[in-house]
This record gives sequence, C-alpha cells and structure tokens, in this order.
Amino acid sequence: MRRALSAVRWYFRELTGEAQYDHYVERHSRLHPDQPVMTRREFEHCRTDRRDENPTASCC
Repeated sequence: MRRALSAVRWYFRELTGEAQYDHYVERHSRLHPDQPVMTRREFEHCRTDRRDENPTASCC
C-alpha cells in the first residue's frame, strides 16, 4: 500500500510540475557545483516569467 501511495504521489508531482524544482536542484548541483542554487521562490519567479514570455499552448 505504501508503495502504491508513493507512486501516486510521484506521478501527481510530475504531472503538476511540482517536481521541477527538485529536478533543477539536482541538475544544477551536478553541473555547477561551485555556483549557488536558486531558492524555490526565485525558481518559480523565473519559471513564470519564462512561461509568460514564451507561451507554448493556447485555447484560442
């Protein structure tokens, strides 16, 4: 049961984009270990700005 809940949680976080910060931290720490990592707030701000500047989908 615990494994199933863990899988559902992982899937939900991937689906909603909640895990993107975790992926960023992992990748940044691996590729740029000497540079500081953005805070979650900074990351979300950059992500929102990037989405606003480059919309990829639209309903109309």
